[in-house]
Amino acid sequence: MVNIAVIGATGLVGRTFLKLIEERNFPFKDLCLIASPESKNTILTVNRKEYRTVQFDEKLFDDIDIAFFSAGSDNNSKFVPLAASKGTVCIDNSSAFRMDGNIPLIVPEVNIHSLSKYDKIISNPNCSTIQLVIVLNAIRDIYSIKRINVVSFQAISGAGKKMLKILEKQRNGIDTFNEPMFFNNIIQHIGKMDSFGYCDEELKIINETRKILNTNEFDISATTMRVPVENVHTEAVTIEFNNKVEVEKIKQVLKKHKKSIKLVEETNNIKVFNNNDVYISRLRYDKFNNKIIHMIITADNLRIGAALNGIKIAEALIL
Repeated sequence: MVNIAVIGATGLVGRTFLKLIEERNFPFKDLCLIASPESKNTILTVNRKEYRTVQFDEKLFDDIDIAFFSAGSDNNSKFVPLAASKGTVCIDNSSAFRMDGNIPLIVPEVNIHSLSKYDKIISNPNCSTIQLVIVLNAIRDIYSIKRINVVSFQAISGAGKKMLKILEKQRNGIDTFNEPMFFNNIIQHIGKMDSFGYCDEELKIINETRKILNTNEFDISATTMRVPVENVHTEAVTIEFNNKVEVEKIKQVLKKHKKSIKLVEETNNIKVFNNNDVYISRLRYDKFNNKIIHMIITADNLRIGAALNGIKIAEALIL
């Protein structure tokens, strides 16, 4: 039994952490919920017990064993080191420390072995990266990968609670003035653009995938877009291998990972929202090259892409 904290408890990911703590019967003794000044004194219920949110204070972490941080990279870059200095294991769901060479970037299904008992700061990867690397890691066990191209269609919830409210207003015909036009539109980049025309989200997928898989052996390119759906990220993925591959063999390998991957043939009624699996559909050969396959990878971005990954890291530390 451990004492835990959720920082950013009233946000979309924070509330998903609380749902999963209940669902998975996470063995905690005391729970501390930390929120922004605007959300101070919000009452949230976990396991039929009410908890009132408080503001961040590093003294709180004298008695906290594990903390789940989901308060944005600016806040987390300040708060996480303070909490870690108290001996708290900090699982950070922002981009603040992901590419720090001294801090592990963990997807439990892939590289939980990279953790040591001395790690006090552990990074949770980007939402789109997590669902991608779970699949890539399974496939590379049997075939050598040469190149990956991924196009992501990412839900509005990935941009936070404020953006979801903007989407809802636009659906109801309310003018949101200078805000992004989410409804009936596709935002063709996510984050700032660099001088080469790549946006932040694309660079996260590229760099994080290589770090998690601990390889620079294959090339990877990404294109990321924001689409007007509330939840669930979808990726169209093309993988080129160094040699000819057998699609049926790949399917059999993926089926062995049934605790985290669901291979589906019927694509009309895939119920991904609120599920804890990565779904693969439309797995097929390239029409002109038997070294290339195509597939669609789909997952609940608030669960697979954020809170569930953090919970699994914590479970690996204590169970």
